[in-house]
Amino acid sequence: MPPNVLIVDDEPALNELFVIGLNNYGFKTEGVLGGQECLDLLSTQYRPDLILLDMMMEPMDGWETLTRLKQNDEIKDIPVIMQTGKNLTYREAELFSHCIEDYIMKPVTPKRCAPYIINTLDKVRSIEEIITQGLRAGYPEEKIRRLAQLYRTINVAKKLLFILEERYGNRNSLEDNETYGPEDYANFLLSLQLEYNELQKEIDYTLGNLKLT
Repeated sequence: MPPNVLIVDDEPALNELFVIGLNNYGFKTEGVLGGQECLDLLSTQYRPDLILLDMMMEPMDGWETLTRLKQNDEIKDIPVIMQTGKNLTYREAELFSHCIEDYIMKPVTPKRCAPYIINTLDKVRSIEEIITQGLRAGYPEEKIRRLAQLYRTINVAKKLLFILEERYGNRNSLEDNETYGPEDYANFLLSLQLEYNELQKEIDYTLGNLKLT
């Protein structure tokens, strides 16, 4: 059965482009024109395998949509890939790296997007299989799931760091009025890595062949 992908973009032409385009690449797609429509659809029994969420939308932007989605226990585990043409800030990268599976800078086409979706679904599936193996072996569920969450967050945070460094170098982003910059983000990443290492050592469990990159 093909993966079901929900496209959330308030531009009708782009929404239709991705619905049709990703259908042509073997996905089953549904499109909605904004954050509220996304949340309304998810309030029914509809459950996509992945959400492709645009950041620049009105009146509810992608960050607000993502925040509200993750606050709902029934839908918070649906994987989300953000896509945007907006410059990312270091503070945004820290705040939302734990909520998404990947981040794509526009302009982007369905052809370019398809591998991101496939890789994300493969990663999520692999992590869930490793969690299941750990639970069957008797490892504590709370700590196994925290280890997996740390892995996913570090993986995304490092990807976002690459995007930030490519755009800003070692400077603060011009849009970050709170002066949160590269040093703060480096400390955030370090704290995640230290917790991951300590927890992995404490429970003596590894995420199999998955490697932090």
